[in-house]
Amino acid sequence: MLRVRGLTVGYGGEPVLEGIDLEVEAGKFAALLGPSGSGKTSVLRCVTGLMRPQSGRVELDVPPTEVGFLFQDDALLPWRTARQNVALGLRIRGAPRRAADEKADHWLALMGLEDFGGRFPRQLSGGQRKRVAIAQVLALEPKLLLMDEPFAALDAIVRTRVTQELLGWVEREHLSVLLVTHDLEEAISASDFVYVLSQGPRARIRARHEVHIARPRNVLESRRHPTFGPLLRRLWDDLSGEPASVDYAL
Repeated sequence: MLRVRGLTVGYGGEPVLEGIDLEVEAGKFAALLGPSGSGKTSVLRCVTGLMRPQSGRVELDVPPTEVGFLFQDDALLPWRTARQNVALGLRIRGAPRRAADEKADHWLALMGLEDFGGRFPRQLSGGQRKRVAIAQVLALEPKLLLMDEPFAALDAIVRTRVTQELLGWVEREHLSVLLVTHDLEEAISASDFVYVLSQGPRARIRARHEVHIARPRNVLESRRHPTFGPLLRRLWDDLSGEPASVDYAL
């Protein structure tokens, strides 16, 4: 579905990223984990065409219209209702207003927000806003979903609930996903593969780990899986360059 080959990205001086190779198979969930400043978001920007790399290439098996992007900050327009925000992309693509509104209501209902379509973003909680943003992206029926730390601003309980809802839809619709995160537990709980970036500048892929937890997956229960603790320690070692001082076995 997505292949990144030899990607090197810089901002006029020393490369931030150098020689990045990663891929997302069809129907698989991959996480890109790395310390702050390692260039995780730059990888996504190159995939979407928002940034031009110095060298390397991005290969997509789907057209750009079938790629969805869920940002860290939601892209909801404050002067539009939840329904209008979800319908906006459909309207831009030429869908009639009634059809777009009906599809928006359908996705809001799937996100548990069937009674909130007429509310403006300021009238929604952080978790509700995030679910509207997810509905906004999924209503366009992407085949590949790119996510840039989309739940970082949510508290732990809301974050777990929203992650579980999104994970359920990803699994049922067999979407391909690339998640950028610095959260080790989130990376393991959600993904099939975890790529680990080294510290920049000249960040590289330091490791690639497969997550051996069966699907469908429960975000909380996955942390009790016997492979969770050992993999968490390995990711810690990859990121810190030194063995974990805490036993993460659950």
